[in-house]
Amino acid sequence: MPIRHLLLASALVLLSSCATTSTQLTSTWVEPGAGPLKYKKILATVMSDQRGARMSAELRLSQRIPNTVAAFTVFDDGDEKNQERVKARIRELGFDAVVMLRVVSVDRDTVYVPPSVTTVAGTYGGMYGYWGTGWSTVYDPGYTSESTMAIVETSIFEVAGEKLVWISGSRTMDPGDVNEAVDEIIDANAKAMREQGLIAPKG
Repeated sequence: MPIRHLLLASALVLLSSCATTSTQLTSTWVEPGAGPLKYKKILATVMSDQRGARMSAELRLSQRIPNTVAAFTVFDDGDEKNQERVKARIRELGFDAVVMLRVVSVDRDTVYVPPSVTTVAGTYGGMYGYWGTGWSTVYDPGYTSESTMAIVETSIFEVAGEKLVWISGSRTMDPGDVNEAVDEIIDANAKAMREQGLIAPKG
């Protein structure tokens, strides 16, 4: 498998590799003239070859977005890649919208912090007792720090007319677990959609 495909396929697994998450939207687009979205039945799908991570993410989407069903509960394993079966199943079950999450890329960056020498004052003894000997030199041998950036695309399609209504790009720095990362992506998109009048303001 080519390196690029391997990175994309394993992207969701990385969502459980670090401790914290931080998600920001980098771009958004909404269909001109689109009004408030009031879908009755939404299909949530995450495009990844890692079935376990994909199921976790789709389940989280279905838990966080009202009227949403996880795609893994609708399709048999492998069917989601058959376009004709997908189309027939979506229409058969009466979905009126589809929310898709797609990992665009995963970038890793390693930063090297060089060694350093610092002279510090000792904190022991009386004021004069260690005046001449209480100074010490601390050596930091240096270290490397690795960060991970996941770029995710979120899109909403209306089934009727197969029309794209919303699309955004987001970046998540040092992803934590799947649920936390999905929550941040949902929240970032929801905030932007509220600002554009696509969904109702919070309570």
